[in-house]
Amino acid sequence: MRMWILMLGIVAFAAAPAFAQRTLTLDDYYKLREVDDPQISPDANWIAYTVKTVDAGEDKHVTHVWMTRFDGAQTVQLTNRPKESESKPRFSPDGRFLSFLSERTDDKHKDQLWLMNRAGGEAQKVSDFKGGITDYVWSPDGKRIALIASDPNPEDAETKKEKSPKPIVVDRFYFMEDVTGYLRHFRDHLYVMDVASRKVDQITSGDFNDALPAWSPDSRSLVFASKRVKDADRSPDWNLFVVAAQKAANPRQLTTFTGEDNAPNRFDTGSYPAWSPDGKWIAYWQGGDPKLIEYATNKLAVIPASGGTPKILTPALDRNIGNVSWSDEGKSLLFSVEDDRTEYLARVPAGGGKVEHIAGGRNVISAYAQKRGRFALLISTSTQPEEVFAWDGKSAPRQISHQNDWLKEVKLAPVQEIAFKSKDGTDVHGFLLKPPNGAGGHLPMVLRIHGGPQSQFADAFSFEWQLLAAHGYAVVAANPRGSTGRGQKYC
Repeated sequence: MRMWILMLGIVAFAAAPAFAQRTLTLDDYYKLREVDDPQISPDANWIAYTVKTVDAGEDKHVTHVWMTRFDGAQTVQLTNRPKESESKPRFSPDGRFLSFLSERTDDKHKDQLWLMNRAGGEAQKVSDFKGGITDYVWSPDGKRIALIASDPNPEDAETKKEKSPKPIVVDRFYFMEDVTGYLRHFRDHLYVMDVASRKVDQITSGDFNDALPAWSPDSRSLVFASKRVKDADRSPDWNLFVVAAQKAANPRQLTTFTGEDNAPNRFDTGSYPAWSPDGKWIAYWQGGDPKLIEYATNKLAVIPASGGTPKILTPALDRNIGNVSWSDEGKSLLFSVEDDRTEYLARVPAGGGKVEHIAGGRNVISAYAQKRGRFALLISTSTQPEEVFAWDGKSAPRQISHQNDWLKEVKLAPVQEIAFKSKDGTDVHGFLLKPPNGAGGHLPMVLRIHGGPQSQFADAFSFEWQLLAAHGYAVVAANPRGSTGRGQKYC
């Protein structure tokens, strides 16, 4: 009898699910991992990316660098210092180094550049900018690194000697922005570092910001974005400039459109201008009518690197684009498209023509990197946070990071795409979530509307929506007029 009971117990255990799904709780927020910034190695065999976690004890986020083989066979966490963060992992062109930014050993919390030899050993700090580094990019020959560094605040040293900081003098029209706080006249400028000697040359200067540098294929010149106009705080006139990568060189203005040409942080595209492999063209996004400010829809453009008239490659595409890059052979351009609650990857011939949707469905591809026909895609769905996927350009993308597999133990609310008519008959699109426990009848409802409003709620994971649904609420997340993803007229 005991034997039969034991056997029946084994059969019952084997037939039961591995675990019972539970309801999402607020404490689960501390488990959430934010994956970002995928970068593919020169041999296309490895993908590096960042993972942000919550340190509940310190009440802060910590970001570290991870790396996974393209085939998914091996994953390595490259940095893991407690209470320290790293960002912007980049492979050197020969694949020997993996570089990143970090404020390690800096009591002023300023990011510096670090090099990690992939053969082994501890990372080395190779810069010492008192104002810190905000961006950088390797030259194609691997001998130099272009840096965007901030002017130092001369009062930092004086503040240490005083009991309280000095008053902030406001004398700019644009005097404050989210996250940064009060703005003064400390600017971001372009520098070039020699990797072997660590010697640094300052390339640009002046009372304006420079951003988004990109090297020419011959490693001699740089293109960057800057707003070099009179009373820049009152103007949207960002343009591209080309400059020789040498000390005190004179930048040459490349674009002259009076609106935004590849302005940083617009719609969080993170889109750098991109040189064609032969060095003859530079691709970028051009903004719309300046009178429409942030509501204007941008376009993909190319311009001769020597100067001239730009050519719009997506004149009929009534959607914002970003993340521009050239195919390896230079015959086409790749870019992301924001389209009705999704973001997908598209391609267009370098000379113009039909825009081809090449990757993405009812999801969001928020970032990508490509090398030798292989892609690293950062994909999120309505029920899965962003993870890294490997894609060969042919078969379906394959997930290779699994930072949020803990969500398998949680019963999430299904997310339904919805559309309804406004009072004049215009379609309004959004999402509906209902409690995952199947509660019916009349439900309390939360109407969630995004800010901006020049952005969109998309088919991406939202912890907030899921938490509200788990507590018995229906959630309606709407994209009202002013939202992007539906074209210029709707925006």
